[in-house]
Order: sequence, then C-alpha cells, then structure tokens
Amino acid sequence: MKKVIAYVNNHKVQSLVQELQRIGIDEIIVTEYFKPRKKISRLELRCGNNWVEQVRNIVHENGTTGNMKDNYFEVKELDDNNESIFPNFCE
Repeated sequence: MKKVIAYVNNHKVQSLVQELQRIGIDEIIVTEYFKPRKKISRLELRCGNNWVEQVRNIVHENGTTGNMKDNYFEVKELDDNNESIFPNFCE
C-alpha cells in the first residue's frame, strides 16, 4: 500500500476528488491552505501499489493548471495492515 500526498490547485479540488472517487479511492483527506493571493490544497490518500501511476496522472490532469509550481506529488510506503489514513477519532 502507498500513501500519496499531493499539493494541488485549490480551484480544482472538487473535480479532482470526484475523479479519484470514480476509480475507487474511498479515503481522501483534503486540507486547504490560504495566504494572500495564494490558495493551495493538500490531498492525502491511500492506494494500492499498482494504482500510483494512475493516481499521479489523474492528479496532474485534474488538479493542476499544468504549471510546475502549482503541484507536488509524493508517494510513501504504508504498512500492509490496511489501516485507514484517517485519525482514530474519525472512525
């Protein structure tokens, strides 16, 4: 299992989340950051190892303007115990 962290364009979050849910990603945490004249959203999600490239493509196509400065994509290894990415108090 992998944990994906992506920073994306704030205005594209809703359509990005819908597209990720369409392919079966059912746990997504979205955090929005605001600064004067700048807004960005951080997404965290969990996916299988074989889904990472598909998720990367969806994030790039649906969550960015194409400008390298408006996105970031990171992949981390998760334990294979299928734990939720949500904190315990959310369950």
